[in-house]
Amino acid sequence: MSSRKARQGRPVEGGGRGGRWMMLVAAGLVVLAGGALWLWLAPREASGGAPRLVVERTDVDLGYRRFDTPARVVFTLGNAGDAPLRLNEVPRVKVAAGC
Repeated sequence: MSSRKARQGRPVEGGGRGGRWMMLVAAGLVVLAGGALWLWLAPREASGGAPRLVVERTDVDLGYRRFDTPARVVFTLGNAGDAPLRLNEVPRVKVAAGC
């Protein structure tokens, strides 16, 4: 019997070209499955809820000041709702009286 016919009957061991491709395909599938699982388990925004802005104070009395004297006031903002609060613009301050 020739050596060629003898090799045809034996199973191919895993070190060949086909084995490498199978390992690459398997690794790619594991990476894709991991990414899909990560996206599926990622926290989502609360649906059905609404944000609610809470301001610590709305009025500030600085007393009598010269017009060119700088003043600094800090407002603390919070979210009392059950959805994310997003400020899309810079909030503007409106002078109510005394200007």
